[in-house]
Amino acid sequence: MSQSQPSYRLGHLIAATERIRSIAAIARKTGKLTNFTKILKKAVELLQYDPHGWGDPLYRLGVGNALVCHSILRPIIFRYVIYEDIRTVILLDVEQFADF
Repeated sequence: MSQSQPSYRLGHLIAATERIRSIAAIARKTGKLTNFTKILKKAVELLQYDPHGWGDPLYRLGVGNALVCHSILRPIIFRYVIYEDIRTVILLDVEQFADF
């Protein structure tokens, strides 16, 4: 997948960043930080190169040809929106399964 240029620009909401930090703190305490970091790197790659192929569509927004999707790299769930017209993906939220 590692093409030279990503197909989509990637952005994120502040809330997504806060959730990532919160999950990272838990992962650090439980010795799972390395695994969590690998999951995040893979998610970034998938969001930049193949957000449609990776995610399951949830609904369309009425603005900007936008599609809200979610996807899982167990044990982390990612919710994001794809703005096809401007080739941009915005990470909306990140959650963890209870067993992480």
